[in-house]
Amino acid sequence: MKNLGTLLAALSLFIISSFAQASGGGGSSAPVEGPGYLPLKPAFVVNIRDGKRSRFLQVEMQLKLSDMTQGEKILHHDSIIRHTMLMLLSGQEAMDLFSSTGKERLRVKALEGIRIALKSEFKKLPVDDLYFTTFIIQ
Repeated sequence: MKNLGTLLAALSLFIISSFAQASGGGGSSAPVEGPGYLPLKPAFVVNIRDGKRSRFLQVEMQLKLSDMTQGEKILHHDSIIRHTMLMLLSGQEAMDLFSSTGKERLRVKALEGIRIALKSEFKKLPVDDLYFTTFIIQ
């Protein structure tokens, strides 16, 4: 019985440790050096035009950074990023976004908008690209 108790305790510690590492609680909180992806959370939800109708557009985005150590500084300017994206997204016409060409055109405009918004805050802007990870028109 004693060995079973020891085995169960060890197994419990292993499970707890594995869960903590998988959920981000097991390692250091220091940003990883080098390139990576920075999600812009929460998702952007705006009304867009569809002729005389209004539709909802929900978009989740991630920024590709050349230096993840700059991620926290970028998120410090979340308000200007969100404002820039909300203004851009809410000015879209639904018919322009149904095609992959239209989505790509919007992606390029969004990336340029973020670069312009953050330009004065960084000597060398670490934002290399922007990706849509969710794109829903309803």
